[in-house]
Amino acid sequence: MRINGRVSGLVVAAVVVLALVAGAFPAGATHFDAKARAEFVKALEEAKKIEGNKLIGYDHQPNYANWGGVQKFFTEKYGLIWPPDMKSSVTAMAALIAEQANPQASVVYYNAAIGSQAAERGLHEPYKPKGWELIPPEHKDPDGKWFNIHYGTIAFVINMKALERTKVPVPKCWSDLVKPEYKNLVAYDDPTVQGTAFDAIFTALWVHGGTYDNLRPGIEYLKKLHPNIISYNKETSYNPSLRGEIPIWLHADGSGYKMKHHDRGPVEVVIPCEGTTVFPLNMALVKGAPTPRLAKLTLDWLNTEEAQRVFAESFFRPIHPGALTPEIEAKMKPLHGSYDNIKPYDLRRKVKMVDEYKKAWVEEVRRAR
Repeated sequence: MRINGRVSGLVVAAVVVLALVAGAFPAGATHFDAKARAEFVKALEEAKKIEGNKLIGYDHQPNYANWGGVQKFFTEKYGLIWPPDMKSSVTAMAALIAEQANPQASVVYYNAAIGSQAAERGLHEPYKPKGWELIPPEHKDPDGKWFNIHYGTIAFVINMKALERTKVPVPKCWSDLVKPEYKNLVAYDDPTVQGTAFDAIFTALWVHGGTYDNLRPGIEYLKKLHPNIISYNKETSYNPSLRGEIPIWLHADGSGYKMKHHDRGPVEVVIPCEGTTVFPLNMALVKGAPTPRLAKLTLDWLNTEEAQRVFAESFFRPIHPGALTPEIEAKMKPLHGSYDNIKPYDLRRKVKMVDEYKKAWVEEVRRAR
């Protein structure tokens, strides 16, 4: 599955390729009309009578991709309690492995690379949500072990007020970040824990000429960047970045736009001049889910424009293009850089090098602290 991208119409294509193509759907495509919604509500009420009124899912961090807004919307509209969960993609997969004999969660959200790994480890129950046919083949496992709902782009999230205090210019390129004047001004989360952080270091590899078999360009760049790093937080650095404790955070563009437009923070987004990558995020049904009826119905709902429109309010681009309103898209404008310079990659090959690259990062980058 190859991921390519031009996010102004998003991108991607091909044979075994994870395509992010807005044109893959008819404009405004949906299967969740009034009749379907009424049937959904009826089925959900019946499921509640059997399984109760609470759904447990993993990796539902409120500040990430508007999970807080999505769960609030779903609970208020459909009456199902669906609490947040602060696990990352990596710790969610670890929890599912540890709980295989007695699963606690019924649905799980992941960075696509981690979700694909989890599927390969047998942690998911195949399920094809309603509207399956509307999802392009590149955005779903053919057996229903996962399906993508949206994607982000790796960017520099800049707290402008914090950076102004340092008297250094706004970085426009990956090459800027390794300059001595950016010492103790940059951060990315621990990529062995946070899925988006892994995509940040993968992007550093990819734009510097690395390959699936040659990790050296990425590791060498990250070693040069290391003296300028404030921290490799195991928890998300969203709030420290918003507060100005981290002037430059390597993360999803949507996180920066959310800080700027929702939190009213002094934040801008930069797409680095050498290029970047996009990363999809997916959902899956947990194998042995304790509430399978509720889980399946919720996955059905997540594959609707209604759900993806709520996600899109946090500036992650939905797989259903009709869910991205012109008002939201108009706010997704970087201070510097362009979405035209997105580097393609093959997701399946990327998944196979995840563990090796993390190991190299731990041994050669993190241990140097």
